[in-house]
Amino acid sequence: MDLPDILSDQDVKAAAKLLHRYYLEPDKQGLLSTGSYFDEWAGRGDMESRDVITDSDAVAVSMLSVTVPAKAIVGLAEPETAARITELLEQIPTNVPLSRLSSEKAAALLTGRGPAALLWTELRRTKSNRWGIGATTASKIMARKRPHLIPIWDEVIGQVIRVDSSTDQWMNWHRLLTDGTGLPERLTEIHRLSEVELRLSELRIMDVVLWRHGKDQGFGGRGGAGRR
Repeated sequence: MDLPDILSDQDVKAAAKLLHRYYLEPDKQGLLSTGSYFDEWAGRGDMESRDVITDSDAVAVSMLSVTVPAKAIVGLAEPETAARITELLEQIPTNVPLSRLSSEKAAALLTGRGPAALLWTELRRTKSNRWGIGATTASKIMARKRPHLIPIWDEVIGQVIRVDSSTDQWMNWHRLLTDGTGLPERLTEIHRLSEVELRLSELRIMDVVLWRHGKDQGFGGRGGAGRR
């Protein structure tokens, strides 16, 4: 996976304009993007309720144009499953950016039997026992709980980064964030130039820029990935 041009040194100002549009410019009806409320909705998802998935998290995810199915909401609240999710979330830090993890630490968290990888599996379940949570919805739930570590995935993002599935994207982004070419610093500068005052993780800044850029290119079709 290669870094999209919109996140290069040459396009920092253009990227900042995309971030500004998403959070600060109303549409023709005078309304801000629903996605602009995702990060701070109900006191955020990584603060007081950092280790449980709540109804407020489901509402926040809906602001990114996906719906957590009712059977999934019920299933995730089942005591044994909820306890397992809490156990996994407790092992995933809330305040350490992906860009500051060593390769070894990132792999331990995000791959194999790491807690984030296991949570991803817990949310999605198996084909024979699915709750209807696909990769896009799972990524948005996890990004709500751990915005500094889990990037959002959807069809638009996939088209912008030219990959067909979310497989391995966590470690691919870790590689791009830690390869010494200054991506974390550029994301900070994009945030500053955008004049958006919300607390945004590096990954959320990246997500919004890529998504807004992709929509301007006509990516995403007419599905849920096309609105937020």
